[in-house]
Amino acid sequence: MAQITFALLTVSDSVANGKAVDRSGPALEKLVTDTNTETGNLLKGKVVCKTIVSDDKHLIVRYLISRSDLSKHEVANVILTTGGTGFSKRDVTPEATKKVIDKEVPGIITAMVTAGLKTTPMAMLTRAVCGIRNKTLIINLPGSYNAVRECLTVIAPVIPHAVDLILDRKDAIVVTHNTVRLATSNNTKAVQPVHCSIMVAHKNIAQRSRQSPFPMVSVDNALELIRKNVEKTGTEVVNIKDAYGRILAEDIFSFCDLPPFRASIKDGYAVLASDGKGIRKVLGGVTAGTKPFSTPLQTGTCVRVNTGAPVPDGATAVVQVEDTKLILENSDKTEELEIEIMTEPVEGQDIRPIGCDLEKEALVVEAQKYIGSTEIGLLAACGAKEVTVNKIPSIGILSTGNELQEPGESLKPGCVYDSNRITLIALLKENGFKALDFGIIVDDETILISKIEAALRKVDVLVTTGSVSMGDRDILKSILQEHFKATIHFGRVNMKPGKPTTFATCMFHDRKKYFLCLPGNPVSAVVTAHLFLRSLLNEMCDDLSEPIIVQAKLTSSYNLDPRPEYARVILEWNSENEVPLAYSTGNQMSSKLLSCKSANALLMLPGRTENIKVLNEGDIGLAMCIGFK
Repeated sequence: MAQITFALLTVSDSVANGKAVDRSGPALEKLVTDTNTETGNLLKGKVVCKTIVSDDKHLIVRYLISRSDLSKHEVANVILTTGGTGFSKRDVTPEATKKVIDKEVPGIITAMVTAGLKTTPMAMLTRAVCGIRNKTLIINLPGSYNAVRECLTVIAPVIPHAVDLILDRKDAIVVTHNTVRLATSNNTKAVQPVHCSIMVAHKNIAQRSRQSPFPMVSVDNALELIRKNVEKTGTEVVNIKDAYGRILAEDIFSFCDLPPFRASIKDGYAVLASDGKGIRKVLGGVTAGTKPFSTPLQTGTCVRVNTGAPVPDGATAVVQVEDTKLILENSDKTEELEIEIMTEPVEGQDIRPIGCDLEKEALVVEAQKYIGSTEIGLLAACGAKEVTVNKIPSIGILSTGNELQEPGESLKPGCVYDSNRITLIALLKENGFKALDFGIIVDDETILISKIEAALRKVDVLVTTGSVSMGDRDILKSILQEHFKATIHFGRVNMKPGKPTTFATCMFHDRKKYFLCLPGNPVSAVVTAHLFLRSLLNEMCDDLSEPIIVQAKLTSSYNLDPRPEYARVILEWNSENEVPLAYSTGNQMSSKLLSCKSANALLMLPGRTENIKVLNEGDIGLAMCIGFK
């Protein structure tokens, strides 16, 4: 068995701040390397890195990425984290881990919980996560010394086999599999797979499915399934002029001191502060963008300087023009010969020292930051010409339905104008994404397959509206499964509006493609785009930003639906209330696009329960601000 390399991460505010001693980290190192221990004898590991960080999601994410980055020499086969898996506000290790893993391995966590329950019922409160990123297995362990030892003892037998599977070591897989069988109990019951019947598009309407074969998932679970099944788009180098709205892929450090010289803050005169008030001989002038004055400044002299100009060597203050008086000028009155300083100068007055704004090699903008106008200005000021940013996926929008017509056409009986496509394209444009318009497709299997194939040749993400509900012409899901061999990760979501929302992936010409199939009702399409399309694109772009959710006071009552509902509201702030007021936009029917007009938030109404059936005026609820950024 090849030696397994480990990276160890202790997550703790108190340990990182020096207020506590790290016991779990050293314990982990001993458990994976010391062959005198049960786990060490199984793992025979080598620790390539061990680090302590505070409970900061970005720091944890950065460490996990750095130790699982295939471009780095010290990539670890296994990353073990300890700490940050509890219930406190600062415990974010599982959330950070979920951000980076490509595949989840829940069985390892189940094994730890099962073992822990034999000792204490508190084991069921663990929030730990286990998954794979690139070729690295990442496992969250608890923070306590005893829990770390107990959990690692349980899972150690399967780690070598897991590493062999991840690295595709075919010759070693059989050996490690047999080792695992010998090291574990023979009484473990086999887990039986669960199969879901495929919804086939029936030619005979009477034979169509009456119940959806897809389980109803929560919004949170749907977002998690998107996150787990998305691959990053990679990076590219762009000129900073084209970097607005992009996500920075790497830290940017200043190429120079800013300012690179001592600069004048005012239009005035560079002087020796020790000379105090009085008459000064004017040696000459310096403007911004010119070389510093070459003549040394001596007692009784000064140099005229403009704002931003280099301050001459020796000068210790700048006195603004307003605090001086002309005493003597040359014969043609074009130059000042002598001036009088009317105020007492102070050492360092109105001089910007070298590097006072930004020192050379100082961090200017951190990786994963959204590049706005201020960030572009900082990048330009520090001398950056090009930056590495995350690539933007190519996106296509397609509407389905026999009833749809293009705006401007004469409406036929039973038809409506298609607003979904243009709304989604505009929504994407508002947030820095371009989308290709693939038009309207009727509910015909042959035509739909042909159009999807054409779209997949051009885009990474295909967003569709319509054909995902339970009607006899809703054939999109079956086409994705049957023709494109797509995996439907979820086909129904427990929400209102937007229940039929579907997310699927497939391989097309050796590239992974993504389908986000939204309902055809206009409001449903808009709401689900804000919830799921934002998440999908952010994950692909490695954008760590999340929706802004605020507390809001209701100005009207809401009868709760059994499903959690996302009502369109207008948030307004005033000085009389600590939280914004949420005003309903009116009728919330999923077909009524007018309810989205002026809405700046989605009021997140909980599902109805026996105890809570109504939210009343004056109650406090949660509202998600609409927008990708």
